[in-house]
Amino acid sequence: MGLVRFVTPYTTTSPSTSHTYYYGSASAGNRIVLFVQSYAGVSSISGGFTEHEWATNTLGIRMLSKISYGGDSSVTVNTTDATDRIFIWAYELDDAEVYYGSASAKEGVSSAYWSESGLPDGCVALMGVSMYIAGTDNTGVSWPSDFTHKGYTYRDWSDGGGSKRVWGATAVDEYVSGSISVSKQLISNQPIGTSYAWSGGVWGPNPDNTPPTDPTNLRLTAMTPTSVTVTWDASTDSGSGLSGYTFYLNGVAKGSTSSRSATFSGLTSGVSVTIQVDAYDAKGNRSAKAELVVTPINDTTPPIVPHVRVTALDAGKITVGWDTPYDESSVVGYGVYLNGAKQGADQTARTKAFTGLSAGALYTISVDAIDLLGNRSARGTRTVRAQADRTPPTLPGSVSVVATSKTAITLAWNPSSDDNVGVTGYGLYLGSLRVAEIPSRVYTFTGLTPGVSYTVGVDAVDELGNRSNRVMQSATTLEDTSGDAPPYEYVLYDWDTHLPLDSLPLQNVSFEITLNGGGQLTADIPLYDSAYTVGRIAAATRPERTMILVYRGEQLVWGGRIVDPQDYDSDSGVLKITAEECIAIYGKRYVAFTGPRPGTVPHTEVTWLLEHAASPADLRWLTQDGVAGTGTVDREYRADDFVRILDAVADVAAAPGGFDWWVQPSWDAVNDRPRFVLRRVSRTSPPDTGLTLEYPGNVRGFSRSTRRGLATRTWGQLRRPDGGVMLASVTRNDLLSDGWPLIEEAWQFDGLTSQAALDAETQRASDASAGAKQVFEFVLAITPDVRWWQWELGGQARVVITDHIYPAQPDGAPGLDRPMKIVSLKVQPDSNEGELVTVTTGEHTVAVD
Repeated sequence: MGLVRFVTPYTTTSPSTSHTYYYGSASAGNRIVLFVQSYAGVSSISGGFTEHEWATNTLGIRMLSKISYGGDSSVTVNTTDATDRIFIWAYELDDAEVYYGSASAKEGVSSAYWSESGLPDGCVALMGVSMYIAGTDNTGVSWPSDFTHKGYTYRDWSDGGGSKRVWGATAVDEYVSGSISVSKQLISNQPIGTSYAWSGGVWGPNPDNTPPTDPTNLRLTAMTPTSVTVTWDASTDSGSGLSGYTFYLNGVAKGSTSSRSATFSGLTSGVSVTIQVDAYDAKGNRSAKAELVVTPINDTTPPIVPHVRVTALDAGKITVGWDTPYDESSVVGYGVYLNGAKQGADQTARTKAFTGLSAGALYTISVDAIDLLGNRSARGTRTVRAQADRTPPTLPGSVSVVATSKTAITLAWNPSSDDNVGVTGYGLYLGSLRVAEIPSRVYTFTGLTPGVSYTVGVDAVDELGNRSNRVMQSATTLEDTSGDAPPYEYVLYDWDTHLPLDSLPLQNVSFEITLNGGGQLTADIPLYDSAYTVGRIAAATRPERTMILVYRGEQLVWGGRIVDPQDYDSDSGVLKITAEECIAIYGKRYVAFTGPRPGTVPHTEVTWLLEHAASPADLRWLTQDGVAGTGTVDREYRADDFVRILDAVADVAAAPGGFDWWVQPSWDAVNDRPRFVLRRVSRTSPPDTGLTLEYPGNVRGFSRSTRRGLATRTWGQLRRPDGGVMLASVTRNDLLSDGWPLIEEAWQFDGLTSQAALDAETQRASDASAGAKQVFEFVLAITPDVRWWQWELGGQARVVITDHIYPAQPDGAPGLDRPMKIVSLKVQPDSNEGELVTVTTGEHTVAVD
């Protein structure tokens, strides 16, 4: 780093107007610095050098530099007059990409002043002096400290009987950082008739500490059952320049490239791999890693049919577009057809313009999708007339208010029609404000004030944005005489698109949130009015595609997808629906054989299992959070090991630091949409919810179930002095086979010396735990300060009871007072007794004597 070499300066005894200096081959990327000292004027300097300084004098001095391209080895200086009084000095520097500054001056007897600051480590400073003497006194240079003298060169001649001399000298300081400051009289004791000029400059490394931008749009572009190829968009670098990309497989670097694609071979079919790519610059700065999880498979399933939409129309012209359809691997292209004839080769763009059509004629446009392995979907088709469409749809028909409540108004209507591209949706208006746009024909305005008259309405819109007039209706919400607040609201969303669907009026709603997943919602949809039809409701509640979200005021408190069966009773006019927590939907997914999985921290197992079975739409709804595990879990995954993934989560998470989980609804503020957090709860140190369940007190009533063997699995753990951990477990399969829930306890033992002793103590703990256990169900007396949605399932609640079963202690203390774990919450928003909340707790306090 720094000075590579100093080249013997150029001198000549033959006057000429052209002087070529051979300084030798310089390495590509190194900087060449020249000092050109000439008695005659300089007309040109070859080689693409940049002039930094020029101090005019009898013997003028120029300072120049350039970055070598690797093939240059000489420079030619042309002068205005033939001269032999010319000197050229050359230095080669490496790691000197940046020119930081310079100075020069023609001096008499005063000092030279020069300073630079903000210099990184490793800079090189150079100085040169040009001297004219009336005589032959070879007065020397007094260089600043830290500069190393690199010699003199001179030329003498006679003029009018007198002696004359010009000479030059240069010096270098190789180790400059921070700043350089020169305040120095370079030539001292100057004889009469002396004049000199000087020049100095500093060069050094690029202080680039800024990494390149992250690679973006990392995507799968080719796949076989044992290999994948990925591509990404370019990074940029504002400093030393982008040098390339490094690609990783499961965290291990597999190579670097200057291109933007990489292929990974020798993979196992069906086994997910994590691919990462980062960018690095010439200084070694690295960007964050882009990441993609892919599973090489023998994909034989075609993509979903593209949904074709019209984006522009004119006389003789049709433009269409479509979204990227889902596929097990990745969609790489589209076939486009006009009246059944394919229009050229497959394309990657998701739009197509057809021109030169017959104005007003009807055309059928189709699009299919092809994936990485060549599977082609069925065609999505639209029939469109090639003419400008500025006509709005017809008015929505038979618009009527079909239901009201204290906080909601439900509007329904018959379909509109359109003369060309078709109706794509309906806008809903609260007064003059458009509050929603939906594809279906029932909508509930929620969050309204009781006892207030509202004007609500609907219009129709076609694919090109033409809107019909609005049809408005007046309705009044019901009076609220109960003082209950805030209200419950039920909103339907499409799982894949996150778009709202019909907000249907639900009755007899009950939902349950459970530890370890599995909570359900049941509700009735009344079909008393002709505006509601089974077909319409079924379209808005498609199994495993429609998400029901439950809000209490502004708080999202429950969410799940509708599942079969859907029962309709013609006598009562009620359609019954059932929804499961979204995590329970995952439980019905299957995981294929993946081969041995290395030991991983236990809490990451659930994340891996979810991602393994996830689609992009799933991961928009779901995220993970909570306590971290410790230790490792070794597991070999096979399809026949477990059918429902989450049924096995308790097994794979039961190492030290294992956890329970529950589904916590939340709001994704970044993307402005609901989401669900798979919330991990520590088994060994469950959080304190701060809740006290007291009877009599804030509990209206409770029931107790005494069960033997409530703890069906007992874990024993022993930490050894060497830092290791021994584990033992006892599972009561007889109880599990009888349908008892899997409820686990963990015990930490000290003072044991062997695995056999740990096994024995764990068995004894299991035997003790097989005694009488209790499950309590508490019906809460709901008051405004009860915020059940803020309690963490799996957390501890204090249970305080005094009654004839648990009579008060002689000192007046409660008959029962101890912590228990919350295992479920059941909510009935509109029971006969108003809002009804039931808290279920399990007792985990039996001592091991």
